[in-house]
Amino acid sequence: MVTDTERRIYEFIQKNAGVRSQDIINHLRHNPTGVFRHLKKMQENHRIYKVGKPPKVRYYGYAKSMKQQSNLIDNTINWAVSGDRSMLPADQFCQTRDVFQARTDRLINDLKKLRKNDDFVYLLVAAVGEIGNNSFDHNIGHWQDIPGIFFGLDVVGREIVLADRGQGVYATIKRVRPEVESDVDALRIAFTEMVSGREPERRGNGLKFVKKVIEENRLHLTFYSGGAMVEITGDGMTQHNSEIKIPGTLAHLKF
Repeated sequence: MVTDTERRIYEFIQKNAGVRSQDIINHLRHNPTGVFRHLKKMQENHRIYKVGKPPKVRYYGYAKSMKQQSNLIDNTINWAVSGDRSMLPADQFCQTRDVFQARTDRLINDLKKLRKNDDFVYLLVAAVGEIGNNSFDHNIGHWQDIPGIFFGLDVVGREIVLADRGQGVYATIKRVRPEVESDVDALRIAFTEMVSGREPERRGNGLKFVKKVIEENRLHLTFYSGGAMVEITGDGMTQHNSEIKIPGTLAHLKF
């Protein structure tokens, strides 16, 4: 049974991902011993987890809110929020662009085992390549911790996940469109307008191409950055605020 104190602790952690025990104690104004007892119980029940060692420990809530949730998605969200590499298989992390390129080359063969349509396979891989290369293009010198992206594939679940711990879409767009006021607006611009976060280079078509591939092949993409998300299907695109706050970006593609 979840106590009222546990509920309040969980809500505080979810709202302020990466909180210290002292932050929780100050917020609740409870005895530290009691708070630590609740934190231990919540970890045992897999509601929260901690990253770091004393005195630099921070608490995070396990992700439980994405549609068609899988362990792959849960773990990727938890890594994207916390930066805790233990959440992810080491062999699926691409620390450099050449490693990512090698993985996308292998993806062609993996997809051909599922779909015999070569045109579709190459379009899908091209879309994945655009998303991943965006992470490398826009985060040089701006990674929050370890550079690179996570690139996960679930053949059975027919899903691909890409995530980074970079600066996020808002910071990228804000440099060339100072009037942008929110994460939602930044994501809308990134997927629908010709604007490059690497001005004065003549770029900016990458995510528009991804959107086109998703819509025309009736796939499903959910893309998170900051406190916003876009969802693209064969019926078009919607964008709105998200309860999941991703510092960099996270893309979940169902095919």
